[in-house]
Amino acid sequence: MSKLCICSFLLFFFFYWVVRSCRVEKSRGGAQRNAFVACVGKQYLYPSDLASIDLTHIDAADADFFVKKYVEEWACKQLLIAQADDQFMQPSIEVKLNDYKNDLLAYHFLETLVQRDFDTHVSSEAIADYYQKYKQRDFILHHDIVKGIFLAIPKKAAAINSVKSLMLSNKAVDRIKLQACCKPYLDTAILDTDQWFVWEAVLAKIGYRPLRNATRLLKTNKFIHEAGSKHIYFLKINQYKITQEIAPLEAVEDQIRAIILHKRRVDLMNKIKCKLLEDAKKNHTCVIQIN
Repeated sequence: MSKLCICSFLLFFFFYWVVRSCRVEKSRGGAQRNAFVACVGKQYLYPSDLASIDLTHIDAADADFFVKKYVEEWACKQLLIAQADDQFMQPSIEVKLNDYKNDLLAYHFLETLVQRDFDTHVSSEAIADYYQKYKQRDFILHHDIVKGIFLAIPKKAAAINSVKSLMLSNKAVDRIKLQACCKPYLDTAILDTDQWFVWEAVLAKIGYRPLRNATRLLKTNKFIHEAGSKHIYFLKINQYKITQEIAPLEAVEDQIRAIILHKRRVDLMNKIKCKLLEDAKKNHTCVIQIN
């Protein structure tokens, strides 16, 4: 008999045993057992177990299909567990579980030691030093970035007449007035002049589609006032950097801080592990015989 026939016979026998077990358990059980949704051997899934399924984002027409797939996934999982729960697999599973438990325990204890001594403060000097050292290598822009004020206002808006003059003004009081005028249109506005934004993301947010190349638009315009089919677009460009230029420090400051903290964490972990080994060797609780 071929290996394929043997496997098919064993699989058929296993499923026959599962169905038979379900029928036996059903005949033995009371009214509660008779109300089950699915069973695999002695494992039962009841309607109450389905109450935790989140169907709030599922269309009513698809709800039955979603529940059915959930039940089938549960049944497949039970079948896999039943097949895996075999005396020949137990030793290897136990070893893996113990390894996982020990790895998890060691990791959490090391994290506890790290958190106790970890310094999360990164000075502006350290950030600037790192930037100067690695800016030519690590901080080349892969997209255009821009600073400025960018708006898309419906054509019927009452504030259009005053927006342009407020945008062109550099007075702090006019900036406050502009914030107030644009409050109803924050979904299509960028008013933070101190932050760098990806140029393509700016255009997408306000819904502006330039006829010319987007990079050329940056190079040839400081202020854009254009009417679309439904909106009036205002773009005031204060600063920009294009692809392949070095990113300004303020645009990568958070990235550098994260890099420094990661390196600091790795160094601290290594120091803790080295000290742990050294102390254990001195106390003769650890012996390593490899030079």
